[in-house]
Amino acid sequence: MSVIDAAGNVASATASNGAGSDYVVPGTGIVMNNMLGETDLNPGGFHRWSLDERMTSMMTPTALAWRDGRKVATGSGGSSRIRTALLQVLVNLVDFAMAVEEAVAAPRIHVEDSFLSVEGGFDPERIAPVLEAWPDHQLWDAPNMFFGGAHTVASGPRGVEGAGDPRRGGACVIVA
Repeated sequence: MSVIDAAGNVASATASNGAGSDYVVPGTGIVMNNMLGETDLNPGGFHRWSLDERMTSMMTPTALAWRDGRKVATGSGGSSRIRTALLQVLVNLVDFAMAVEEAVAAPRIHVEDSFLSVEGGFDPERIAPVLEAWPDHQLWDAPNMFFGGAHTVASGPRGVEGAGDPRRGGACVIVA
């Protein structure tokens, strides 16, 4: 969830249960996450995390502010795809000056180990050289929740704008 209030303050909060750990905290109904299965965070695998070491997380609620007063708040679920989803949304906003809805809906790529995943929606002629150079790939035929869900809000020259990522059933509400 990402928000901007009437005073222009931005905040982003992310929560993830991943695939779940199959453990419910007794008496709470809370399902514990499965972060020990994330090879980026725990390359040693399950049951190899030191008991006295703080658990890392893929959670990355993000806020960005420009000196001219523009602001963005975004965040995503998506395991190891969180960082690529957020990076691509931010590049679309900052480098390509896209509107929030366009930046969030734009197709994405993700590399994990040596495997490239390419979301449907790229211009076939422009993506062809990438696919040729990276033979170990999957070309998805349409947008997919695999590529994260960067729910994003911004304030700036276009006013207040936002987008719930359609890959994750997101929604945006602007209350005046």
